[in-house]
Amino acid sequence: MTQLEQVKKAVAFINKKTKNFKPEIALIAGSGLGNSIPRLDKKIVLPYEKIPHFLRSTVPGHSGNLVFGLYKGRKIVVMQGRFHYYEGHPMKDLAISIRTLFMLGVKKLIVSGAVGSLDEKLTPGSICVLNDHINFMANNPLINNYDPSFGPRFFDLSKVYTKSLRQITLAACKKVKIKAKEGTYFAVTGPNFETPAEIRAFKTLGATVVGMSVVPEVLVAAQCGLEVLGLACVTNLACGIAKEALSHAQTISETKKIEGKFKSLLETILPKL
Repeated sequence: MTQLEQVKKAVAFINKKTKNFKPEIALIAGSGLGNSIPRLDKKIVLPYEKIPHFLRSTVPGHSGNLVFGLYKGRKIVVMQGRFHYYEGHPMKDLAISIRTLFMLGVKKLIVSGAVGSLDEKLTPGSICVLNDHINFMANNPLINNYDPSFGPRFFDLSKVYTKSLRQITLAACKKVKIKAKEGTYFAVTGPNFETPAEIRAFKTLGATVVGMSVVPEVLVAAQCGLEVLGLACVTNLACGIAKEALSHAQTISETKKIEGKFKSLLETILPKL
């Protein structure tokens, strides 16, 4: 079965369950951020395990639901939890969820994730509004996974993170009092955290923050022609900069601390996107 056939089956199932709800904006909630989504009216929750060909989220902090609803008149769909390459999923299968969102009608994608900061001024609780990325995963979800229904095989990434959405978000961060700055996401496979030597190398290459997700989703979204807003929530300073040992428990703990402000940020920007 081709991925187009898989996506069409997922879309047909979702449309039946939601009575053809057509979301405009999609949000991917990263580690520990699933409960920070604004309160949605007419909410419909579909567990990933019920959706044909959807992957399963196996990481703590990723509840694994597709949530549909209205927020101040905007039609929203939220992925409560994402899929990671390090979970053992084939890279090309990471495209299924994003392509499904696209075929449901999504035009804008907000992708969030927990990250380590290489900038000592971008401390835990801050947000890096992404303006670029470096794919160091040595893989790409679009390899051997092409269908013209999802966009062109070759496409430009010079403006992959939409400038107008970044500007709206930076202004909103000031309003809700979240420290924020623009920067570059450095994508690695994980699941281990990086070594101090790797962090020094990544910083030399121009990284602002480092994480184990985001970029595969953004590549698929860019091919589909979606506008993209990347929100990297800083949970720790990167290895060699941080004084303490890193852990996933720390990641979840720190995202819980920012959960309230992140919700306020989303409530502020969603009506403006």
